[in-house]
Amino acid sequence: MMNTAPTPQRVYVVTDSTADVPAPLVEELEITVVPNYINFGLESLRDQVEISRQSFYRRLATEPVLPTTAAPSVGDFEAAYRRLLPRLEGAGPGSGIVSIHCAANLSAIHNTALLASRSLAQVPIAVLNSGMLTMALGWQVIAAARAARAGASLEEVIATVEAVRPRVRLYAVLDTLEFLHRSGRVSWARAAMGALLRIKPIVEVRDGQVFQRERVRTRKRAVARLVEITEALGPLEALAVLHTNAPEAVEQLHRTLAARFPDAETIVEEATPVLGVHVGPGALGIAAVVRAPDTA
Repeated sequence: MMNTAPTPQRVYVVTDSTADVPAPLVEELEITVVPNYINFGLESLRDQVEISRQSFYRRLATEPVLPTTAAPSVGDFEAAYRRLLPRLEGAGPGSGIVSIHCAANLSAIHNTALLASRSLAQVPIAVLNSGMLTMALGWQVIAAARAARAGASLEEVIATVEAVRPRVRLYAVLDTLEFLHRSGRVSWARAAMGALLRIKPIVEVRDGQVFQRERVRTRKRAVARLVEITEALGPLEALAVLHTNAPEAVEQLHRTLAARFPDAETIVEEATPVLGVHVGPGALGIAAVVRAPDTA
């Protein structure tokens, strides 16, 4: 009798908590999320494990010193990779782990994952630099995990990510430049703080860097420009509407954009507290995947 047992999944996907992949998709697609750390003084908390979004913003409003963030350790990544090894037993050729992380220019996460991957020789581990943050990274992770669930090989999953990456866009309206300025991660924010105290900057993440796209004088106009910028992208395959502790504003933005892009896979997500440390509360953004020309 012919053996009709299904072929074991050959590839598993790992990311870090800056990806903002919604919890239902993490569970459905068996994505491993390695948490980053948020530090309040000497207290170090695992992102979304030991501190929630709600408790983070409560503390952010009352703590006298701005919290800091830290990448997962090499040991954290090694442990995550090792937990996947039993699932890959007997998976055969083309099996392995694809580990996709936030922009290497903006964080040590990618390099730490790469160091951890070199300590495990049992399976191939491909560590990829998304060049992005939040759901602009998350859409790459989701595409990889869906390909893996469909039976794609390690090389095919990598190719899927590389095909999606050039089509991902990320824009955000910041309610204040204070947190980006204080984080020290973006040089222009340090230089422009005095000039932008009363401006709502629209920022773009591209090629692993944060750019100031526009300066707008009011929040209402800044959000309107965000809608215009999104509409100018053309047909979208996927759209994430993002916020940092701004639930009412994001629902309004979501309604507007969902009406403009009825065919796009659309989600609403609050960005991880790790990003909240650097952009502060009240930010709104979009992470979009532009539809490929042959499917438009």
